[in-house]
Amino acid sequence: MNFLKYAQPDFADYYALVSNIEVMQQITERALSEHEATAEFESMLNYNQGNDCGYYRISGEDGAGMAYAKLIPDESDPSRAEMGYMILPEYWGKGHGTSIAARLIIQAQAAGIAVLYAVIDPSNAASRRILLRQNFVSTWVGDYHGLPGEILELNLQVKR
Repeated sequence: MNFLKYAQPDFADYYALVSNIEVMQQITERALSEHEATAEFESMLNYNQGNDCGYYRISGEDGAGMAYAKLIPDESDPSRAEMGYMILPEYWGKGHGTSIAARLIIQAQAAGIAVLYAVIDPSNAASRRILLRQNFVSTWVGDYHGLPGEILELNLQVKR
């Protein structure tokens, strides 16, 4: 897998993810419109400029876009960062989520992040399993911006 920060030519790959209801069902419970996706994508591109962390296009060996990943430090506490990922359905169940999570953990450690967290839908058993296998611990379950949410955290300052 190749991790590269999103660039302008990558919009079609990003839109393929966020316009797919199967991908978005356990994220926002709805697909994004092209207008919403364009606004989000422009915001991501702006963030990627001049930041060590950011939003990543993940492609397979053939160069085709297959997933999205993010590693974003909190504005109020840069020692904490949120990680996340989306994978196209045809790549589910093949170990890509585990590989992406492991890569984001390494990037967070390199960036000096102390606590890494992920927000998932509590019913997303696959993502929950991936994170628990990476030693994340569930720290909160409840209403997250109007949607079901669970926060899992990994303390990167503890020897793993």
